[in-house]
Amino acid sequence: MKVRCKRELPNFKNLEEYLVIGFGLHKNKSRFYLIVDDNFAVGYGILKHFDIIDDTTDGYTRRDDLNFGREFYLESEMNNSRKDLSNYWEINHPYENFRYFADKKYPVSVDYEKTIFNEENKLSRIEAALLFINQHLYEQFWDNTYREELEFYRRISLDDLLEKKVKEPGAIDITDYKDQLLTFIKKAFTVGGRSMDKPDDYAQTLSGLISALFVNEVASVQRLESFYEDCFIIEYENCYYILSRYWMS
Repeated sequence: MKVRCKRELPNFKNLEEYLVIGFGLHKNKSRFYLIVDDNFAVGYGILKHFDIIDDTTDGYTRRDDLNFGREFYLESEMNNSRKDLSNYWEINHPYENFRYFADKKYPVSVDYEKTIFNEENKLSRIEAALLFINQHLYEQFWDNTYREELEFYRRISLDDLLEKKVKEPGAIDITDYKDQLLTFIKKAFTVGGRSMDKPDDYAQTLSGLISALFVNEVASVQRLESFYEDCFIIEYENCYYILSRYWMS
């Protein structure tokens, strides 16, 4: 299913036709369409702004579970690409959709290139998130004799870490690394049976920021432990990206 703009709209200038990623029914039975703009943002397409020029439903998979049980169809390749989805709002995640749009040969906008391919910008976002998270961890657990903090950094070699290891590194399945990363982060948010406020929100945010670094396939993922820290290590394009959970007293 494809649409064409009836008039000039911001962020709808790169293509003559735009693919409908998904469509379904609102609670009031009115139909809605999800359309991707030039910055790869997925949002509601308002039909007063678009003409449907190809209304075929071939190539769509029925996914009512993403629309609270109401009728919903998701473009089949997107359905295959985004196994993580629990509702259709989560489709709008440009970092998760990068490979999908690359395979579709969508033209890359200047703004999108600045965000998706700017690693230093993404590293700065991670650093800012960790400043907030570690301060919050301190405020939550400052009276404990034991607590943890998180640090994220990039290295071209693991030699220093390997010298301090207490056991051999453990490999993590690449296909499962995002779930494992989320679990790894959450462990820092619980001390002595006490849990940090809103741990899932903070863990999801940090995990998403880190995963956003890797627009292409990662080479390997592993865990490496020393006496004072536990490291989650992602090998990507000849560098190692390390999230360290280290002990404080």
